[in-house]
Amino acid sequence: MKKLYLLLPFFALMSCEKTIDQDTSEFDNPILVTKMVQNGDDFTFSYSGAKITEMKNTTDGWKRAFSYTGDLITKYIDTHADNSTEITTITYNSNHKITKKTTIFSAFPGSTNTTTYSYIGGDKIKITATLASPGSTKTYTKDAFINTNGSLKNWTETVSEVVGAGTTNGTGILKDVKYDGGSFPFKNITGYTKMLESEDMNGSERNVVDYYNLITYPGGEESTIFKSTYEYHTNGYPKKDVRDYYHGNGLGYKTEMTTYEYNHL
Repeated sequence: MKKLYLLLPFFALMSCEKTIDQDTSEFDNPILVTKMVQNGDDFTFSYSGAKITEMKNTTDGWKRAFSYTGDLITKYIDTHADNSTEITTITYNSNHKITKKTTIFSAFPGSTNTTTYSYIGGDKIKITATLASPGSTKTYTKDAFINTNGSLKNWTETVSEVVGAGTTNGTGILKDVKYDGGSFPFKNITGYTKMLESEDMNGSERNVVDYYNLITYPGGEESTIFKSTYEYHTNGYPKKDVRDYYHGNGLGYKTEMTTYEYNHL
């Protein structure tokens, strides 16, 4: 997980995954993350019932406030220690599937990130993400496939970046995402898995163990490649995630560790 200014959203269930039996208490008293430590940064979480109201990094002064429409998260506002903000709004279709996400930045006037989701068939989504700022535009166009449970399976993509009069193009692939049978720490938060945003907001109630997304450009690459190893409580919720990141050539370059605490187990 990148430093959690994304918060968890597409993944692939493996035929060998184990099954976690749900205790009926999860419905009456859902298991919710209350604290997370990620590479030394402390995060706390506040709720109204099973709806998340705020996530806060008490180490560096960042916080994220959530707003709902019904049972769907339709807005969140990130506030940084310098009081700059990022405001994200989310829309859904009548089937409660995400259709658009837009972020505006107070520190960068005229800059926006917009992602649209077009549902082409039962298992295919076209995802278009545009990062626009004065003088430059970068667009990722992904032909994505999902599993029967709505989690991300894989995609192919093209990238076009226009800066001034110059254009740089790239092509990429997300290989089949591999999940284990453990419970995603945020799965019981109302509306959380409806947000398809990143490798950690992927539509799955399981945990990613192998993620490989590589984009190649003339003379360079852009990648998110990692393998995660989880340590679980007896009920299948993770207490620790050790994530090793790699370059496209297979060489590792960093390790992140995240630990979780819950309201009850």
